[in-house]
Amino acid sequence: MVRDLCMFAGFNEDSQIVWFKITYSRGPGSLSAITDFLEKENAFIEFGHIDNITQDKGEYSIFTELKKDVDIDELARKIQGLEVVSAVEHGISEFGMIYLVDFPLNVIGVRGVMARALTIVDIIKTLNQSVPHAEGLLTLSGLRGGSHAAKYFKSIMPLNDSNFASMIAELYRAVGWGILEIECNPETYEGKIIVKDSFIADVYGGSDQPVCAFMSGYFAGYLTEYFGKNISVREVSCKATGKSVCEHIISLAPSSPGQEHQLRGEIK
Repeated sequence: MVRDLCMFAGFNEDSQIVWFKITYSRGPGSLSAITDFLEKENAFIEFGHIDNITQDKGEYSIFTELKKDVDIDELARKIQGLEVVSAVEHGISEFGMIYLVDFPLNVIGVRGVMARALTIVDIIKTLNQSVPHAEGLLTLSGLRGGSHAAKYFKSIMPLNDSNFASMIAELYRAVGWGILEIECNPETYEGKIIVKDSFIADVYGGSDQPVCAFMSGYFAGYLTEYFGKNISVREVSCKATGKSVCEHIISLAPSSPGQEHQLRGEIK
């Protein structure tokens, strides 16, 4: 049921905004089969959201711009006829707006919201300017978020040395946080993460110091939960300081009293 406004798509008298909620079987090329079909049908995708229901199934919610003479019901039947698709729901945005297909929005197992990157970065700036030890607080917040993400992934699919890096990279791209390049040795727990187009660094503006402590914490929480070892991640290069990308270094954290609980996000 469409219940909440998400964003405006603009108004065109000759076209209509149509949403499709597509349940599909997850596998190599599944999403490509759907998007290629829509392209052939001249359905311009304005916005899309992917959510993994189980290890085998996913939901692809998209908002398309279509000519007004297109038979929407027939197009939905064609989509459902694709081999990778098991169910299709659809509807029309009467006023040319894009809505959330589901309310509340679900992101990796819990309620999610859409917000402007500027809004989130303003919160980070306020903390940095007004709160003592703000970097530590942001890191701790990230630790908890990363740990929750790894726990959720492990609950729906086998998380292993061949996919743990690609899973968090896919998550970052899907939610608009950035594009990741990850090198991490699962035997030494050492490596690095390059973040291209970090939403924090891109919006923050110029800074004398790296500003992506939340992301460092998120990586550390995710890797700590996956490896079962206390992992440290620190940002050594940041786009906000004039670098081309953000770089985070991964290492095994030295043991100290209470650190295990902090890294696992168990401090209340």
